[in-house]
Amino acid sequence: MTQLSAEDRLAIGELLAAYCHAIDLGRWETLPELFGETMGVHEGREGLRAFADLLRSSGIRMRHYVTNLVVSGDGDRARAESYVLAFVGEPGTLRQTTGRYEDELVKRGGRWAIRVRRAVIELPPT
Repeated sequence: MTQLSAEDRLAIGELLAAYCHAIDLGRWETLPELFGETMGVHEGREGLRAFADLLRSSGIRMRHYVTNLVVSGDGDRARAESYVLAFVGEPGTLRQTTGRYEDELVKRGGRWAIRVRRAVIELPPT
């Protein structure tokens, strides 16, 4: 079994950061390109576009960050776990949320993509 190269690890880290940038900066057209053909109940390119459209239409304002990334796998498949810290809302009224992402990734055509993303969100006490 081939181990993950340093280049694979860097590419996976950039992929997970690109997800945050796509949502936080409203780059909705790039969001589906970060995934394989499936994300949860969102399957195929049309399903992923529908997911991006849902987020866009919600008017969500967010800045979120992933950290403490741990990656394992081989040259074609990987698993990644990371912590997420998100600030949601309008400036001056931001709410903080923490949690973690559990990702399954695949490499196809020399490019890493998220195959499955499980978001475990720990809402702050109210």
